Amino acid sequence: MDIRHGARLSPLQPETVWTLEAGVLVETRGKAERRFPLASLTRYHLAVGKDGRRRSLLLTFGRRRIVIVSQSYQGPGRFEDRLASFSILARALAAVGADLSPRARFGVARLEARAALTGMIALTALGAVATLAFSLSAGMVAVGVDMAARMVFVLLLLAAALPWIGAGPAFDPRDPPANLLP
Repeated sequence: MDIRHGARLSPLQPETVWTLEAGVLVETRGKAERRFPLASLTRYHLAVGKDGRRRSLLLTFGRRRIVIVSQSYQGPGRFEDRLASFSILARALAAVGADLSPRARFGVARLEARAALTGMIALTALGAVATLAFSLSAGMVAVGVDMAARMVFVLLLLAAALPWIGAGPAFDPRDPPANLLP
């Protein structure tokens, strides 16, 4: 049994249909057909929109990428929700992809708070060093040391919060969370 999902991506293109058949994802748009063997899957990335209804799936096969969306274009500002068939296809792709390509990375698009905080720590440290260096070169040692010390204090506060910020739950391709794929 083939699993199918279709969506119209734009008003100028025919409907795109994605079909999973025997370990191969087939994308058909009009007369054009592309085939992606799931054994060469390297990345499975699921994104959920802010409203919770829009979902998209980014699949990477080496250098080739494919995006599958859950809503179909109907007209200016109107979209048809095809979440049911999208969910079935996304679950099947995750399960079959995990079996055929065990080295593939599976994940969910979300705000990476830990990475953002680490970036803030790095920028604050760079700012403290630059402030101290520029104040020393200008001959204002006391002011530079005072400002750099305050920035280092903020740096320590940011670093203290780092252990409590988790990376979030891992995405299990064989059992995705119900809130992501209803």
